[in-house]
Amino acid sequence: MTETAIDRLGEILWGAIALQSNAFQLIDTLPLSSRLAFLIVLLAGLSQAIGQGIILFMNRVKPSRFILSLFLAAILYAFGYIFWGLSTWLVCYVFFEQNASVFSVARVLGLAYAPELFSILIALPYLGVPISIILSIWTFLGCLTGMNAVLEIGMWPAFWSAVLGWVVVQILQRTIGRPVKALGQWLANYVAGVELIADLKEIEKVLELGIPTKAMPPNDPPNK
Repeated sequence: MTETAIDRLGEILWGAIALQSNAFQLIDTLPLSSRLAFLIVLLAGLSQAIGQGIILFMNRVKPSRFILSLFLAAILYAFGYIFWGLSTWLVCYVFFEQNASVFSVARVLGLAYAPELFSILIALPYLGVPISIILSIWTFLGCLTGMNAVLEIGMWPAFWSAVLGWVVVQILQRTIGRPVKALGQWLANYVAGVELIADLKEIEKVLELGIPTKAMPPNDPPNK
């Protein structure tokens, strides 16, 4: 029977968290690796959504809306991963003339999100922002480790590919992607039934002062 990435889930996951190169090499070669990488991203998004879900509790959101909000947040989170993966692969191809498979980049980046599984900890008062920063740096280091191990392009090309890929995503979000981002935020608010807060500092302020977020009209369109 052929061994799959799911069969070695524990080894791959903890190897990625420990920034071990062999974990990224495994996820690029074993069957079902792409599914596992995407599952990790979805679970990371779900973990982050649960961490920020305290806002939903404060507004007494119905259980059905709460569950839908969590799943929607995970899906929107996955879109960020997809765009970062595509832009990173494009930078590798254009600037460093690497003919790496876009799926290899996607698998590496997906596994690099393993530390983000602890994103639920951002709900901790006063520690949420530092924890979020640490997890982001941890994920970035995982991306560098994986790209260097799988694509064999060297640490600096891997660094600049990941950085420039992230910059491309930020530029797109602030230009042609603004309507899409606004639609995603509106959809999240609509499903939750309240105006959600994504900024961790704002969340801490709400928790400290006990300020409820605004109820959102059912058909309120996204801001342009």
